[in-house]
Amino acid sequence: MTAASSVSLGGETVKATAAKFTMAAVGFVGTIVFARILGPTAFGGFYLLFALVKLTDRAVVGWGVAVKKRYSEAGSPKAELLGSQFAFSVGWILLAAVAVAVAAPWLIAYTSLPEAPILFLVLIAAVSLYEPIDSIVQAQGRIGASMWTDTLRSLLTFPLQLGLVLLGLGAAGMAYGLAAATVLSLPVLWYFVPASPAVPGRDTLSNLWSYARYSSVNALLGTAYDRFDVLLLGWLLAPAAAGNYEVAFKLTVPATFVMMAASSGLMARVSHRHSKGESLSEDVSNTLAFTSIVAIPMFFGALALSDRLVVTFYGPDYADAASLLVGLALYQLVRTQSGTLSQVVDGIDRPDVNTRISALTLGFNILLGIALTLTYGAIGVVVATIAAESLRYGATAYVVTQYVPGAELFPRTLAEQFAASVLMFAVVVPTANAVVIDRWYHLLAVVALGGTVYALTLAAISRKLRVTVEGVVRSSRLEL
Repeated sequence: MTAASSVSLGGETVKATAAKFTMAAVGFVGTIVFARILGPTAFGGFYLLFALVKLTDRAVVGWGVAVKKRYSEAGSPKAELLGSQFAFSVGWILLAAVAVAVAAPWLIAYTSLPEAPILFLVLIAAVSLYEPIDSIVQAQGRIGASMWTDTLRSLLTFPLQLGLVLLGLGAAGMAYGLAAATVLSLPVLWYFVPASPAVPGRDTLSNLWSYARYSSVNALLGTAYDRFDVLLLGWLLAPAAAGNYEVAFKLTVPATFVMMAASSGLMARVSHRHSKGESLSEDVSNTLAFTSIVAIPMFFGALALSDRLVVTFYGPDYADAASLLVGLALYQLVRTQSGTLSQVVDGIDRPDVNTRISALTLGFNILLGIALTLTYGAIGVVVATIAAESLRYGATAYVVTQYVPGAELFPRTLAEQFAASVLMFAVVVPTANAVVIDRWYHLLAVVALGGTVYALTLAAISRKLRVTVEGVVRSSRLEL
């Protein structure tokens, strides 16, 4: 059985990040196609519904985080932990069905989708089975396997969704396609689970509950915080505003891929080492040094090309999304650091601290978001989210310095990434102004130029990057 600390964190991060970018390429094409076919209202309606699904499944995800934490600990009862996860997921799906029967009229009115109740049930059942099993795979440090299975799910999702949408199902086709691809991917994910489920004993449930009572609340607060912007725009403005937000958000999602891949492995690794009393500072510092390596150039790229990115890929109907893009890119940059620090706090068995920080930032975001959205429109909710994420970063950074005093929060590598990004910006802006960009491949050429300048500059000035790449390549060869 694989232990999280015996797996190469760098190698698994590279595999997982490659999977994330593959998923992003498929998802990006999908959002362009469906945004243009469905229009802002139906496109936004689907994402309003999906935001509600992700909010509802947080109890399952929170229990899954607790299972992941205990599963990664040395000598834990793996089979009983797996059994507890299955029982919880099935119970939660049944409870959600009762809630949907009561709230069906409201769901239809809020999303403008007549089929919203049945779509909600189909999606909640699919994701409530998939996500907990994925956590078990990640608990073993198998982040690459987890992400590549998710990539397979994305590769199945797009053609299924496209076929159903073209058959005339509209936004419902997006929901049915996603649910079908999720169910089809479950056997592949299950292949990486080395234990069979067993009935959990009282001690196992008690040990799980001591963590899950915080991780479930954290999952709910985290998703409420993540999807608050879309839900608020749907409530105060209209589904079309949510559609514009989702378009801008999708363009910034790749900024978090390295963070999501690295921090998932980091949490399991920190948990395993913490349970054995080993040092954590080197793993934390190394992860923080590279977790923003994509987010920083993407922020400067958004500054240089926001209008062209939105209009060229999604069309003039979504032109209002350009004003949101720069703000969301900045939010994602801050999130790459705060998200990593939050995983460290979970790994050292202090989910209660993350609960308090999440409650504080969500409350702050709600109050400021409502006030700024009513005053300035959609851009107001983005400004509020940047402020709230900065607050989360400050709080988690303080906690990590208390428990992992040797961790370096501002490694030199981060400054090198900013320097390379500034040079990239200085090259891209005059190039974009000097050439005519009226086709998607014109824009991709400019983006590729910027990416090349950034990569070559960073490779030239960062010795730590060169050493890390050599280490990852060497460890990957050994694992083949």
